[in-house]
Order: sequence, then structure tokens, then C-alpha cells
Amino acid sequence: MKQELNLSHLVSLNKNGIEVMIYKTMIASRLLLIYKKANDLGYKTAKQCIAMELRDMIIAILIVFVGGNPDKVFET
Repeated sequence: MKQELNLSHLVSLNKNGIEVMIYKTMIASRLLLIYKKANDLGYKTAKQCIAMELRDMIIAILIVFVGGNPDKVFET
């Protein structure tokens, strides 16, 4: 979990909390591997790219939620 999700410590110490963290790590690592294969990238590059894409998607969703236009924010 430290390697995949950059965790320094466990958030929960009870059985259910640890199980949730393990499942979350397994799901995140599987999604990352799928993304890596689909985009023909290295592991670290895929990790960085998926983080940037998720960040942009979340920002766009928040902008739409407050009534804005995400196309104006992401213009280049």
C-alpha cells in the first residue's frame, strides 16, 4: 500500500478498515495497469498521467456543478 498509494501509515487499525484499504489498493493498482497497457506507457509515466487526467476531470465536474463552463478553463 505504501508503494501503490504513497501511504505513510494505515488510516484505520481495525479489521474492516484494513480490508477496505487492501481492496482499494488492489482496485487502484489494477486500474493503473489497465491504463498503462491501453496507453503503452511505463509504470511511473502511467501513474503520473492518470493522476493528471483524474485531476482535470474532477476540476471539470466541479466547474459544471457550480454552473461554469469547463471549456473556458482548459483553453490553451
